[in-house]
Amino acid sequence: MVYQPKDPLGFTLIELLIAIAISVVISAAIYFSLSSALESWGYSRDHLALQKVISEVMDEVADGTFRAYGLKDSLEILSASGTKIEFVPPWTDDTHMFISGDLIYTLNRRPKPGSAVPVGEVKFPGSDEYRTIPVTLVETEFIKEPQVKIGLVPPEGSQLRFTYHPDPKTNPDTIKTIWWDPEEQQLYSEDIDGIENISRNPLGVKLTDFRLRYYDNANNPVGDQGGLDQNTLLTVTGIEVWMKAELGQYSQELVSFVNLRNSPMRKGFLTLREGTKFPIPDSHNIHTLLLTNFSGVGNLDELQLEATPSTGKSWGVTIKFSKTGSAKAIIETLIIEYPPGHSIYTEHPRSSVELGLDLLTLGANGLYDYDDDPDIEDFVLLKDEVVLEVKRMDIEGAGLFVRP
Repeated sequence: MVYQPKDPLGFTLIELLIAIAISVVISAAIYFSLSSALESWGYSRDHLALQKVISEVMDEVADGTFRAYGLKDSLEILSASGTKIEFVPPWTDDTHMFISGDLIYTLNRRPKPGSAVPVGEVKFPGSDEYRTIPVTLVETEFIKEPQVKIGLVPPEGSQLRFTYHPDPKTNPDTIKTIWWDPEEQQLYSEDIDGIENISRNPLGVKLTDFRLRYYDNANNPVGDQGGLDQNTLLTVTGIEVWMKAELGQYSQELVSFVNLRNSPMRKGFLTLREGTKFPIPDSHNIHTLLLTNFSGVGNLDELQLEATPSTGKSWGVTIKFSKTGSAKAIIETLIIEYPPGHSIYTEHPRSSVELGLDLLTLGANGLYDYDDDPDIEDFVLLKDEVVLEVKRMDIEGAGLFVRP
């Protein structure tokens, strides 16, 4: 009988080495696949976090939130630099409810002298919507607090609200400030509710830089990083907001251009103060130049304006007011000078200040007003670039509508 060995039960060394090699290859492939997937997931997660945070910060700066206005709603810029801006957003007084027979209401903040009349709205009982109502300012020398009068009688219990340009001088709590702290690398905002860090977030995104640039209505940059003077601030109609954020090894930049829909040069309405200078269209290219919203007028007060072209003579107008007792103030005397110091026209309109004064229709024949009148050989014409300056202003406030 011949002995035959049984089949081996284990692996040979060669088989074992081959199996190990195959396992290593498969494991390496799985590892690199997982690593690539995790890296892609990490990149997507960080990228989405960066995008989410920087977009939300930009929206809060430009558009505001449900409870606070952003840059685009600014009514007046008080100061501006490359890292900080102070501005006045609209103020809404919604603390009043209509009670039968009461048409006059005291505002909880003072409107800026010379600014537009507050916008009045009413919400009827049971309704969720506000509708506009006519409103007039109540002005007498005996009233110390600002008051408005509504022009219709709503149902009893109706909710009232008034939105207007507040006076930051007497109500500094109406000012909003946004600023960048380069040392802390944090972006802050401050308003009546206090200071808020608007760059803080739970995703670990770090805002690393922030800049503001300012533009006029011709999209020309104005000012510099050091700041804008008071007259340049009036010309700003747009703001470029730039910011940069980082998360881990990734970074992202975002730029947004904010059109200031309420800016004086865009709306054509400017509140005046002594020393103010701003560009206006020349005599050939202007359709509106109207003084209005006179406030705080006393007897013998004066308002002097001077329009100076880049070439040629300047044109000046002096308005003298009068007021007797509790009667409405009137425009007593109007003097046109061309050039300043040389009087060429005097008029005594004795018209109520509530009517305002159209600087394009002065006098009976239009020879000495500001614009270029058709079929009239105007005595006064201002060409090229023109700057209007408030030389003297005794009254508390006035507004100017300007339209090219």
